[in-house]
Amino acid sequence: MHDTSTMDVLISIYIFVVGTAFGSFALVLADRMHAGKDWVKGRSVCNHCNHKLQAVDLIPLVSWTLQNGRCRHCHKKISWFYPLVELGLGAAFVVSHLLLPYQLTGLFTVMFGLWLFGLVLMAALVVSDLKWFLLPSKIVYPLALVGLAHRVVEFFANNKTLVDSLVATTAALAVGAGLFWVLNKVSNGKWIGDGDYRLGIAMGLFLGDPFLTWMALFFASVFGLVVAIPKLAKSKNKSKIKIPFGPFLIIGLFAVYLVGGDFLNWYTDTFIYF
Repeated sequence: MHDTSTMDVLISIYIFVVGTAFGSFALVLADRMHAGKDWVKGRSVCNHCNHKLQAVDLIPLVSWTLQNGRCRHCHKKISWFYPLVELGLGAAFVVSHLLLPYQLTGLFTVMFGLWLFGLVLMAALVVSDLKWFLLPSKIVYPLALVGLAHRVVEFFANNKTLVDSLVATTAALAVGAGLFWVLNKVSNGKWIGDGDYRLGIAMGLFLGDPFLTWMALFFASVFGLVVAIPKLAKSKNKSKIKIPFGPFLIIGLFAVYLVGGDFLNWYTDTFIYF
């Protein structure tokens, strides 16, 4: 009979492995959508020699490591970006399981499944924004639909009143997408892209609370500034610097979804009711 700690480790390893596999899928999804290819059918190929890859070439993390980061056929280097995404999503799956703010029972298990599905789409958006400065609607809209399904399941899981749930969700959507939409329209897309406010809709749906959504945007802005300020300081032509904001929004959403409620409770108990 295994003790609880051993089972927890085994479950975490399993979740990590599954996460790395979906990380590989997120890479394929982003690359093929950008290229206008069918992401359901067709074999993966080497970006250099176009050789069709076999199963041995596609084991997340393992294939890249054993092949010393090179294609097995043409021996050209494969970017470290690919295993990093696989590793990152595997870690995100495990952290989500460990820090999940609810117990995995009943409908909450469905919520967790929807959250993991959302993480896969978020990973594809991170890849797309980092590589091409794009947040494709073909990925953002499905993410918003997953967020909507998550919101509906949570409504039934927590037995909330319909009015309270609708008010909170509407306010969260206004916070998540409203400001970005205004900035996008005022600047004609120069200050912030339309993909960012569409991503804000998904954020509002997943979080379902205006305060948590604002917190996610705040953290995203802080993370973005930490990265942007050194680049701006070093650059002689600051107008040409482009920094994708989508990954920071997703980091903010990820952090607040898992620990935002506890942080908000701590803040109100410590400062508001001091």
